[in-house]
Amino acid sequence: MNLIICPKCGGSLEQVICSGIEVDRCLCCKGIWFDSLEAEKLKAIKGSESLLDIGDPKTGTQLDQITEFINCLRCGTRMTRMVDIDQHCIWYEKCPVCHGVWLDAGEFKNFKDNFKRPGILGQAKKMFRRKRQ
Repeated sequence: MNLIICPKCGGSLEQVICSGIEVDRCLCCKGIWFDSLEAEKLKAIKGSESLLDIGDPKTGTQLDQITEFINCLRCGTRMTRMVDIDQHCIWYEKCPVCHGVWLDAGEFKNFKDNFKRPGILGQAKKMFRRKRQ
């Protein structure tokens, strides 16, 4: 494998494998590169966020302030800066050609939390609130 450089901080990326899915994570800022649909597959795997997203969310928030365009780590195409419509704190970059995704430190945990169903206690609280209104 050729040395891959982090598009945000310039650090080197390491390969990390979770449930047979290989992603690339920056050794410095801990941002994560997901090839097409890897983030979608990994969000369904229990504990994947703890194994993969080990960086400081504050660092991720600081790197979100970088507004220069970055190029795709796989195909070199200029990536599109996106915002998660459910959690506006998640700003990520997506390749319009190969559909790879770059998430800064802390963003995969937030991304995965977006899709957690409320447990029975959460559902009961929601129902109780509705009845009181």
